[in-house]
Amino acid sequence: MLYLDIQLQLALFLFVRKNSKLVYKHILFHSHVQDENKVDQKFFQITMICRFCWQLPPTEYNCTNLKICKTVQCPREYYISNCTVLPHVHCLGYREFQKKMYCNLTGGYKWSTALALSITLGGFGADRFYLGQWKEGLGKLFSFGGLGIWTLIDVLLIGIGYVGPADGSLYI
Repeated sequence: MLYLDIQLQLALFLFVRKNSKLVYKHILFHSHVQDENKVDQKFFQITMICRFCWQLPPTEYNCTNLKICKTVQCPREYYISNCTVLPHVHCLGYREFQKKMYCNLTGGYKWSTALALSITLGGFGADRFYLGQWKEGLGKLFSFGGLGIWTLIDVLLIGIGYVGPADGSLYI
């Protein structure tokens, strides 16, 4: 492993085509580059895929989630997040950037539990109570699931994911 001092004297950038990918080579001429044995090195080479920082895969940067949003909307809602590239990753451009992200709020409700409640106790409104929709749950309870019709419709709607939690979150 090579250790790099911050003071750069001269940097040479090369773009080389390798296996049909554009590879960016960064060759440094520096007097304070040392290997693991603390021996000064004249050349230091980094080989990486040539891409801007905002094009990196999500595993190579961290983003802050500043917005609480409801996700059971069509089309899906976005928010702007501030992202920072991890220190060991090399990329072109600014290391801090903004990225459009999908809202992914979950409230702890499982789709499988809601479906099982709808099939077994749907006539008593247990599925709607579980999802936090207490008004609909009371309606199903006092009408015995709309005499079975409302129960069958709810099994279908929960099964395809149309009916979700009352707080607007996604299923786990």
